[in-house]
Amino acid sequence: MNPTQKIKYFTCISITVEKIRPECLYFLEQIASEFYLALATKINDKRIAKSLEIVGRESKNHAEIIETFFGRPENMDQCLKMFGREGSQMLSEMKKTVEEVSRREYLSPEEIARLLEKFNSLELVAGEEIYSKIYSSLLEMEAKDLLKVLLKSISSQEDFHYKIVSEVLRELKK
Repeated sequence: MNPTQKIKYFTCISITVEKIRPECLYFLEQIASEFYLALATKINDKRIAKSLEIVGRESKNHAEIIETFFGRPENMDQCLKMFGREGSQMLSEMKKTVEEVSRREYLSPEEIARLLEKFNSLELVAGEEIYSKIYSSLLEMEAKDLLKVLLKSISSQEDFHYKIVSEVLRELKK
């Protein structure tokens, strides 16, 4: 990266940092938790179910950490600016999917793979794993002591979540 590219890159980050409302990450983690936990209960393969459950439980823990240290907004509308249009649409769609999945008794491995792929591709734009990793890393710069350690932990766990979901997809496609 040449010096001009670095300046543009850091300018984008500083603009993004101004929009950060760390409490909004609560919604991101909570919806992701509901999504992965709902999928985990709808498949017969215990290994896949346990893998998705792990990601769901850890996302729930992340939501609780965010809420404890930053609180949570009264509603999602307060976070639209931070998430942007694509991020907000992804979260709404993921929440709607959770409601639909919850009404079903069972999902085939193909259906689960399709949902994971759908949201994995959306995550490249505005997804739970990407957002949390970026914002957690940015927040680390300002955070102190215990909060800094917790945010660093969340950031590293997001990498782990991405790897788990990728492996689950690989297994489902066998």
